[in-house]
Amino acid sequence: MTNINHQITIKAPAQKIYELITTKTGIQKWLTKEDGWNIKGKETIGSTLLFYFGENHHEMKISKLIPNTEVKWDCTVGHPEWIGTSVSFTIESKGDKNIFHFAHTGWANQTEFFEQCRQVWERSVIDIKNAVEAK
Repeated sequence: MTNINHQITIKAPAQKIYELITTKTGIQKWLTKEDGWNIKGKETIGSTLLFYFGENHHEMKISKLIPNTEVKWDCTVGHPEWIGTSVSFTIESKGDKNIFHFAHTGWANQTEFFEQCRQVWERSVIDIKNAVEAK
């Protein structure tokens, strides 16, 4: 199995970061409609978020929500290389800042598509930091 991992320091309260990764309104701040994204579905554990990008979409079942600490999505529909993978976000408090850990785990192989996704997720992590630190 192959995984994508990123981490970044964010100077913002854990609650602000958590809201940005657990609500459709928050997610749309880093996967924007201007860039072609549309997010639908319920935001509760056991529910499914639907991520539309043009004609493509992914469905992510929310499998873990620990307030201000951890979020986990399991891919059930989407690109064949994504199905069965998991996306997780972990917030580690360090005083007035937080270490934000991102992981997309369970890839079968390190393919060209994997590398493209690694780069897109890296940009997304930076977009999360920028969105949550915006005044």
